[in-house]
Amino acid sequence: MRTALYGLFASLLGLTPLAAVADGLPSSPYIQVNGHAELLVAPDMAYVSLTLEKTDLDAKAARADVEDRTAKVIALARKVGIAEKDIDAPSVTVYPQYGWVVDNSVAIKRAYKLTGHHVTRGVTLTLRDLSRYGELVDGLFDAGVTDLGNVSMDRSDRAGLQQKARGLAVVDAHDKAAGLAQSAGVTLGPIFSINDQSAAEGPRPLMLARAAGASADSAAPEYISGKIGIGADVTVYYLIK
Repeated sequence: MRTALYGLFASLLGLTPLAAVADGLPSSPYIQVNGHAELLVAPDMAYVSLTLEKTDLDAKAARADVEDRTAKVIALARKVGIAEKDIDAPSVTVYPQYGWVVDNSVAIKRAYKLTGHHVTRGVTLTLRDLSRYGELVDGLFDAGVTDLGNVSMDRSDRAGLQQKARGLAVVDAHDKAAGLAQSAGVTLGPIFSINDQSAAEGPRPLMLARAAGASADSAAPEYISGKIGIGADVTVYYLIK
């Protein structure tokens, strides 16, 4: 972690940190430190985002296929206990696809023609009972979903855990500042400012594995998410007495 002692060095050299004043930093000697903390916790919810799509020259047929599979996905979501507010399924999107094709009816064999109508519909599910994740996945495949690459894990109490991580990051910063002050032979003063540098975090991808002792031909795999990290970073300026 990068640590600066600009104010202290300026004081020892008999200089006034004018540039620091212009930047809104302390005009008296100071210590700048960065603090970091990360909580590793087990997730208790999952976000499952998927896209149902079909391309066909018959736009009605393509849309009927997508709508039929979407209805199965929504029915499955309700079956595994997902509330209506946690089911997001916007209307379908239809757009034509064109491409170069061989046309034997014209002298020029290659023609730019309509090759099909592409129909898509996205569905996002919020699963708050991870014990039913395996049932959900099996049902999605049965409903015709072929890609589950966008599944992420999260905590329902993320905001509280984020706040706890910030507090631990401040403690980490104080320990570093106290150590620097002791090494430099100065007395650590009060805090001048604290800046939250935490980057916005989102849910973590799901890891799939079999539980220890599970047989290779077990009917249902075990979905093990492991731990997710909820971290915080702060920058703290301490004055030097």
